[in-house]
Amino acid sequence: MIRLENVSKYYNDGNKTSIGISNINLRFNEKGLILIKGESGSGKTTLLNAIGGLDKVNSGKIYINGKKITHKRAYTVDKIRNLNMGYIFQDYKLLENMSVYDNVALSLKMMGIKNKKEIQKRVNYVLEAVKMYRYRNRPAKMLSGGEKQRVAIARALVKNPSIVIADEPTGNLDSKNSLQVMNIIKAISKEKLVILVTHEVDLANFYASRIIELQDGKIVKDYENEPKESLEYRLDNKLYLKDFENINNI
Repeated sequence: MIRLENVSKYYNDGNKTSIGISNINLRFNEKGLILIKGESGSGKTTLLNAIGGLDKVNSGKIYINGKKITHKRAYTVDKIRNLNMGYIFQDYKLLENMSVYDNVALSLKMMGIKNKKEIQKRVNYVLEAVKMYRYRNRPAKMLSGGEKQRVAIARALVKNPSIVIADEPTGNLDSKNSLQVMNIIKAISKEKLVILVTHEVDLANFYASRIIELQDGKIVKDYENEPKESLEYRLDNKLYLKDFENINNI
């Protein structure tokens, strides 16, 4: 699914060079919820950006579903990312004046899908899955924070990616909405690989199936996690996207 071999990323600030990540070796399976944690500046975001092909690395190799994304042209990396990955961000990154439906549909249009019936089927399905179908015609600016994040999740899922990257997805949410969003993310991880970065470590520790801890750009811990029983939750979001065709060509 994802493989990193001796990956390093450095940043140059004038005469000073700082380490983003150093000599990272990782392998991720096809599904599960992976928590990447560490103090601020430990390299979490750098690692996410490297996996997603958003940052070029200085050395090493990264493979996404068997395809190498390191030392490739930007167009090739963008194509691999669009076909394989969905992103969930802390600040939602919705187009505020567009409707919920159009925000989600835009993800498919950017992949080159033009069939209106296919777009409608996919968008309506994922909006139903995240309990946002009844708001499909509402402008994004009229939604609450929790509602916006559910739309952002729908946008990440609508193209049926094999990998979902979640960067602080509950950072702007209250505790109730955080639990709702984490329930959806946990449900997604039953069928897909989800890589999660969050500062809400106690919450994430409960949901994660594997935890990777970074310090000064290096992996200091990597272990399977047994969720604690102290926090009760219920998964009422069942996401079945296998009936969607995989789009192999843009």
